[in-house]
Amino acid sequence: MKQRKPIKFLGPMIVVVAILITTSTSWLLYNHTVNLLTDNLRKRLLAIVTTAVVEIRAEDVNELMVEEDWLKPEWERVINKLYRVKENNQDIVFMYIFRKDPSNPNEMDFVADANSINPYANLDDDPTNDVDVDNNGIIDDIDYLQWPGQEYPEPPIETFESYDGPTTSRELYEDAWGKVITGYAPIIDADGNTVAVLAADIQAGDFFIITRQTLLPFLTFIGALIFIILILFSTTIHIWNRRISLMAELDKQKDELLSIVSHQLATPVSSTKWYLEMMLDGDFGKLSGEQEKHVKSMQGVIGNLADLVSMILDVSRIQLGRMKVDLADLDLSEAINEILVVIKPKALERKAKLNVSLPKNLPVAKLDKRLVRMTLENLLSNAVKYSDKDAGEVEFNVEIVNGKLKYFVKDNGCGIPESEQGKIFGKLFRASNVQSIDGNGFGLYAAKGATEALGGTIRFESKENNGTTFFVEIPLIKETPSKA
Repeated sequence: MKQRKPIKFLGPMIVVVAILITTSTSWLLYNHTVNLLTDNLRKRLLAIVTTAVVEIRAEDVNELMVEEDWLKPEWERVINKLYRVKENNQDIVFMYIFRKDPSNPNEMDFVADANSINPYANLDDDPTNDVDVDNNGIIDDIDYLQWPGQEYPEPPIETFESYDGPTTSRELYEDAWGKVITGYAPIIDADGNTVAVLAADIQAGDFFIITRQTLLPFLTFIGALIFIILILFSTTIHIWNRRISLMAELDKQKDELLSIVSHQLATPVSSTKWYLEMMLDGDFGKLSGEQEKHVKSMQGVIGNLADLVSMILDVSRIQLGRMKVDLADLDLSEAINEILVVIKPKALERKAKLNVSLPKNLPVAKLDKRLVRMTLENLLSNAVKYSDKDAGEVEFNVEIVNGKLKYFVKDNGCGIPESEQGKIFGKLFRASNVQSIDGNGFGLYAAKGATEALGGTIRFESKENNGTTFFVEIPLIKETPSKA
C-alpha cells in the first residue's frame, strides 16, 4: 500500500497564494472603486457644465472675438455667469469658454474666464486689483488671467470632440491644483451651430480620500479573513501530518509484527511438514491405510500453510523494502516447466484447459529464480482459480523479444470490475466479484513486487465477466560466460 506523505511545503504555498489573492483582490477592488467614483464624478461634472451652458447666450459669446472685446457689456455678463456657477461649486478651480480659431480650425482660442472680469488686474501696479485665483497669497503663473482671442496652448483632443456634444477628459490628470478632471459642453446658437465650448476643471483630491476611506475597511476585512483561513489551513495541515505520521508508524508496526509472526510460524510449519514426510516414509513404523490417508490430508493442509507463510514473508519484505534479489544463471525452460508441473494438477482439478505456448529454445539468463517463480506461479494459479467454472480456459504464452522475457497469462473468468481495477495490486485487496472463492489478497501484490524487484513491469487488461490478461516484461541479463 502506498503511504501518504506528510505535507511539508503546503503551508508556505498557502501563505504565498493567500498573499497573491489578497494583493490581486485589493488591486481589483481599488480599480473598481476608482472607476465607480470616476464615473460618478464625470456624471456630476457633465451635469454642472450642461446646466451652466444654458445660462450662456451664444449671441454674447459671438461678440467676444478679440482682446478689446473685454470692454463690451457682453463680456461682463458672460464672466459674471461663469463666476456665479464656479462659486456655487466649490470643487471647480477653473471655468472658461473657448472656441476654434477662425483662421485655423486646428487651434483653440480663449473666449472668457470666470476669474477674468478684468483680464489685466494682475498686470497693473495696483495690488488692490490683484486676483489671487488659488488663494495662496501670492500672485504667480497659476493666477494668469485670460482675455478674448488669447491662444489656448496645446488643447487636448476632447476640446475638439466637445463640439459634437458634452464630454469629459478621458483620464484624471495632474496640474498645480493636484488631480483634476475637465468637463466640456458646447454652446449652441439658435441655428443649432456650436459657436464655442464651456469647460470646467474640477479638483479631485477628495475623490482619492473617499476611495481610500471606502476601500480600507474592506481590505481590513479581507486581511482578517485571509488570516483566519491561514490559521485554519495551518491547523488542518498540522493535524493531517500528525495523522499521516501515526498511520505510517502503525503501518510499520503492523508490517514488522506480520514479519515476526510469519518468521515464528515458518520454523514449526517446516518442522511439522518434515515430520509428516517422515511418517509417510515409514520412519516411525508402517501406517495403516486410514492413517496414511489422514497424514496425506494433513500434509496438504500444512503445504498450503507453508505456502501462505512464505507468501507473507515475501509481502513483508516488499512492504519494508527488503526484497533481496539473488541473481544466478537460470535456465528459463527448466524453471517454467517446474512451475507448470505445479499448475497442471490444479488446472486438472478445476477442469480448466491449459494452453501453453513456449519457444523451442529459451535462454539461460541471470535471474532470481524465487522472484520469477513468485510472479508466474501466482498469475497462473489465479488464472486457473478464477477461470470460468464450467468451461475454464487459461492461455500462457512466452516469448523473448529485444533481450526481454515477455509473457502473458489470460483467463476467461469473471474479470475485474472497472471501478476496482486501480486497486487490484493492493495488499489484501480482493475484487468484489470473487469473494466466494478462497484467496488471501497477497498474490498480485507479491507478483508486482517481485517483477519490479527484477526491473520488470506488470500490467493487465480486464473486462468484467469477460476474463483478465496479465502482461509481464522482465529484462534479461545473459548468463555468465563459462571458463575454458
